[in-house]
Amino acid sequence: MIFPKGAQRKLSPFFCLMLYLLDKMRQEMKCTGCPDSFGMKSLLYVFMLFVCVQGNGQLEDVTPLYVIPTDHTGGYLGTGMSFADFNGDGKDDLSFGHHNGLLRFYAGDGVGFEEVDLGLTLPEAESKGILWSDVDNDGDQDLLVTYRLAPNKFFLNLGGMVMQDVSETCGIAQDDRRSFGACFGDFDHDGLLDLFISNYSYASDLPGNELYRNLGGGQFQNVTSELGVGGDLLQCFQGQWMDQDRDGKLDLHVVRDRFIYPNLLYRNMGDEAELTFVDVAPDIGLDVAINCMSTSPCDFDRDGDLDVFLSGGLEGNVFLENDGDGSYVALDEPLLVMNEVCWSGQWFDADCNGWEDLHVTTGIAAYNDFPAVLVQNADEPDGMWMNTEGTFSEDIAFFQSPSILSFATATSDFDGDGFMDLVSHRIGETAQVWKGTPNGQNWLKILPVGTISNRDGVGTKLELWIEGVPLYRETYCGENYLGQNSRWEHFGLGEAVTIDSIRVEWSSGLVDVHYEVPSNLSLTFTEGETAETCADNGSGCVYVQACNFDLLALVDDGSCDFSCWFAANVCGDGAMWNPNLQQCVENCPSDLDGDNLVTVEDLLLLLLSFGTLCPM
Repeated sequence: MIFPKGAQRKLSPFFCLMLYLLDKMRQEMKCTGCPDSFGMKSLLYVFMLFVCVQGNGQLEDVTPLYVIPTDHTGGYLGTGMSFADFNGDGKDDLSFGHHNGLLRFYAGDGVGFEEVDLGLTLPEAESKGILWSDVDNDGDQDLLVTYRLAPNKFFLNLGGMVMQDVSETCGIAQDDRRSFGACFGDFDHDGLLDLFISNYSYASDLPGNELYRNLGGGQFQNVTSELGVGGDLLQCFQGQWMDQDRDGKLDLHVVRDRFIYPNLLYRNMGDEAELTFVDVAPDIGLDVAINCMSTSPCDFDRDGDLDVFLSGGLEGNVFLENDGDGSYVALDEPLLVMNEVCWSGQWFDADCNGWEDLHVTTGIAAYNDFPAVLVQNADEPDGMWMNTEGTFSEDIAFFQSPSILSFATATSDFDGDGFMDLVSHRIGETAQVWKGTPNGQNWLKILPVGTISNRDGVGTKLELWIEGVPLYRETYCGENYLGQNSRWEHFGLGEAVTIDSIRVEWSSGLVDVHYEVPSNLSLTFTEGETAETCADNGSGCVYVQACNFDLLALVDDGSCDFSCWFAANVCGDGAMWNPNLQQCVENCPSDLDGDNLVTVEDLLLLLLSFGTLCPM
């Protein structure tokens, strides 16, 4: 039975005996699929969670408690997983890839998970990425599965989890690929999620990366060559949509697995009329050349910009800090020195102190003859680095990791206690489950729901302000190594009981602002629900009474036109229209708009005419 060593030292012999007996009962009942097993596990949940909180740490290995079969015992360099609410009941669900096409799906109920059959017809091939997203904005989740040496698959959710295979007709290429990670993001601002697929291609056999523009209705158009983001000789595991320069347009970070192939940052330089991407990685210090497995952006130092962690091979990881001007410098941090092959780099605030911590999966696998069986190597524990005000330390007491082989991970607060949980699609018969337990710190969770933007709110920027310091986050769909995290964005708040303001910038350009928000809440934010909005460029005519008032503008650019006032005689007896100045000028010190009242509108008219010459 796997249990944290730090917690074991705190347990009495009675509790240890009870845990042993309960675990033996679970094993004898083979509680993985029989109807009685879920009730048995529910009893285990209550007892073991009581026991676990007696330990020192806030992140506990509760794998024996949940027993989630995955049969991850073969394949090449792992397979992916998702922690997303695929059935729309408000509870996060689990999805696991498989080396022979036997995908597993588990519906969450806020306590545990029950396996469900989605009735999918799947190829007997090695799956890689597995992503849920609402690509047609109809309110339910559609499914993408990428494959190595088989065509990728796409299923439309027709409602009620009735899944229709539209792979042959949706526009996604159906010849064999060496596809790995995928990610969704609305790079053209049309409110639809576009798709990027990373391919581990070589010189002569299979195509490079793929970029698909979403045309609506579950249809995609391949624009890879048109926008120049494909290429060959790339050997890519992952791409990541991120607004690297915070200009309101999604850029694409692509990592490559060779010393001779530097990583890429395709900056989005275009608009809806002319879409253009340019690789600027050499200009900003992102052209790192290592055996790169994944990229994980995060504002670890809370200065309002995205820093980047790159997982690598035995040569080491790379941790890059954004200098505030959009360029990156490498940091000398202990998390870089692991002397192991690393895969998923997962950011989450495990102790809710307000600073994002980093979990890194590690491992090297040996492969037998086909069908490949993964053989675990000893002494390959995952790493967990705790962040305290931008400084990292490896906390062995907080995170007790056995020596396992891990690739993909995903995070969610699946039990709703405000503390993040982590699941690893480790090599073995079952997934590994790490449970976050409350420690008295505060938190906040936000679920963005788009109206003009894509319904999932992918690409939304969240900025929480507490006493003048921001917590900045971008929402993703497809991240780390072959992973998908919960769509609920989690913020640790430390001792803060109130957030001064929350700025929500949607991919459409709309901005909602919420003030004085209490902590320890799970909030759904719907696009456009506050009065604070902005245009793509943030400027325009901000005066409500102007003929060309711009609802989306925050800053006045001097373009206000009041000519319609003259035609309607809106200047009134107290003022008159000056066609040269395009405004009413004062002719009376009080009722400037002729409504027989002296109000704020009269003051605005006075301010508009201040410094001008009165007509003769």
